[in-house]
Amino acid sequence: MRNLKKLAITAVLATSFSLPASSAVFVVAHPDDHILLMGPNLITDIKGGYPTVVVIVTAGDAGNGHSDKPAYTSGQYNDFGNQYYRVRLQAHMLALEKWIPGASPAAGDRPWAQTTENFGTLNPRVEKWTLGNVVLYHLNLPDAGFPNSSETYLQRLLNVAGTEVSDVTGTNRYTLASLKSTIQQIISRNNRNAPNVVINRANGEYNSVHADHVDHTAVGKIVDQAISVEPYTCLSQAIYKGYQIQDWKMDRPELEYTQRIGYELLHTILAQRGNVVPFYDGDYVKNPSWMQTTFVPGTTNRQYGAMDGFHTSFYGRSYHQGHRIAIKNCAF
Repeated sequence: MRNLKKLAITAVLATSFSLPASSAVFVVAHPDDHILLMGPNLITDIKGGYPTVVVIVTAGDAGNGHSDKPAYTSGQYNDFGNQYYRVRLQAHMLALEKWIPGASPAAGDRPWAQTTENFGTLNPRVEKWTLGNVVLYHLNLPDAGFPNSSETYLQRLLNVAGTEVSDVTGTNRYTLASLKSTIQQIISRNNRNAPNVVINRANGEYNSVHADHVDHTAVGKIVDQAISVEPYTCLSQAIYKGYQIQDWKMDRPELEYTQRIGYELLHTILAQRGNVVPFYDGDYVKNPSWMQTTFVPGTTNRQYGAMDGFHTSFYGRSYHQGHRIAIKNCAF
């Protein structure tokens, strides 16, 4: 590994495409961040046949861990009996399947190849899935607040030296150093011969006026630290503004449509398998806030997902800045 200096910062790239790539890596906090906040670039890379790696850092369990309770309503029983985090991961996989070249639709789930990969003594069995030109890593760290703290687990890893966190399955453990090392190794192992790798990540900043989710920014900071040491001829970054930018929209309606279909499919799967009802106009809810329980007469109380106007307003707003880090020459 070599120490790198950020040799150049390109102009802001307000387009729907990643920087010129031979491969792409998307690192996000939750199992829908890449589809909602990076969707147009993700779609372009997958459909374009680029080797594409997606790293989901948390399990997206919303504080419910390995249990079968639905998100945000821990007192309500999930009558489907499925683990919420597992359904959420399945949902993002089903959405990605629709964009992978050469895999014709078939009944049921497509045949992702499931394996585990060893990234050291703390995390020897990291969950890995492969289909076509897409490789997924589910690190499954807790998506919740750290006990007796105002921080999330990811913030705690960043801010408090010596913190160690087990994933929700109890299989792997992470320190900040081992998490950064895992990200470095994922990039290296999947892009050994790539002349240019595009890293897609959050911007790592938190603005109290236009605030991004704290775990989005935490992952951005972790990735930024991890790729400060890289072995590539050319490494580029697409750094996304996440929830902070809503006043810009790309002029690519076909990508916006594809993004919307993928995100709605994700939430349909949550409703079908995870006892989570997406929020559509006409739903009967008590207090119309997306983090509150729906009340449907004659049925079990259910939680609806992030299909509210705030989240869907990000369709077509895959806004990012581009930075480039080079050792030798960028070969495009």
